[in-house]
Amino acid sequence: MPRFFILLPALLLGACAYHTSRSSIVVVTDAKSVVENCAKLGEVDGQDSSQVIMPLDKTRDSVITRLKIAAAELGGTHVLANAADIKWKGPDTKGAVYKCNP
Repeated sequence: MPRFFILLPALLLGACAYHTSRSSIVVVTDAKSVVENCAKLGEVDGQDSSQVIMPLDKTRDSVITRLKIAAAELGGTHVLANAADIKWKGPDTKGAVYKCNP
């Protein structure tokens, strides 16, 4: 049983998502007006199985990070998602990816 407590932090770190240079420029918003003149590229989901054991504020951060990474992989610059709202409590982790020109 003590080994489990030693391995638990390592297991939790393995579930983390990390930004890349491409994903760090992606904007996650819940305002439709921000993306109204942009081209929609598709839908993405920021869900992960580790969210069940994480506190709500860390869950939101994880969802936003995963949305940014998925949007960057599609070539998007913005994600329209409910998780962008600071009052987000879940369970909706999906978002629409848009490419906006400067």
